Amino acid sequence: MKPEASLEILLEQILQSEQSGDMLGKAAACTKAGQVYLTRNHYSEAAHYYQEAIRIYAREGQTDLQARSLNHLGVCLIMSGQAKQALECLDLAQDALGPEPDAALNAAIQGNRGLAFSALQDYNHAFQAHKAVMEAAERLGDDHLRLSALINLADISLQDKDYRPAQGFALVALDLAQELQPHPGLMIIYDLLGMISSRLGDLRSAVEFHQQAYLAACEAGDLLRQGIALANQGLALEGLTELEQAAVLLDKAQEIFSLLHSTYQDKTAHDLQRIRNSLAPRAGREQ
Repeated sequence: MKPEASLEILLEQILQSEQSGDMLGKAAACTKAGQVYLTRNHYSEAAHYYQEAIRIYAREGQTDLQARSLNHLGVCLIMSGQAKQALECLDLAQDALGPEPDAALNAAIQGNRGLAFSALQDYNHAFQAHKAVMEAAERLGDDHLRLSALINLADISLQDKDYRPAQGFALVALDLAQELQPHPGLMIIYDLLGMISSRLGDLRSAVEFHQQAYLAACEAGDLLRQGIALANQGLALEGLTELEQAAVLLDKAQEIFSLLHSTYQDKTAHDLQRIRNSLAPRAGREQ
């Protein structure tokens, strides 16, 4: 079934459920429609349907389902740049769970709280949220959840310029991801290790890690991550003054970002122009 057809069916289900008075059926269809829009990165449309589901679940006393929809609404708000509102939404989700919450859902809410705090550059609260997810993963014996927490802890530590702990979290994540292979987290971990290596002054290792990230992204078929890895590798090569190769990689990255209409285009264009400006005097000297 095509996604468009699937969405049409869900919207028809929403209408029919409302007409028949089946409000829980309407809410269930709303959450599914919200998920379709969320996977398409249509955050305002997704938020509309999650909000309708939340309203129905609250009225019907379905607190766990209300919490799930609030958690998904929080994701929509984070992705649309509304981190403060996302935190308010996620706090409501946690309150709806009550004193004995579903452990997996509570961990998901905590993880999204961490992402919202990170967007607000509140790294201390972000770290604590992802640490809570790690602890929940260990209690549940969920290695995939543990890996997600490790990646987020590495990323938060990197953003907070705490590079050695960031490296430690990323290396543990790498070992776990390799055990769970094939795992899409590998390309993210390699890129994190590359950026951490750059901050620590080990640019040659950074180049190698970003190359591994590129290969993992190719294997996963993730075009955006391929572009990110190429751009990061190019910047590491610039630091090593290997400007010709850096320009080649950044040019390839820019082609990908342009194809995808990515927001990375502007930064990459700026980086590429800087490298070309540095190459121009060199070319003049060689004539």
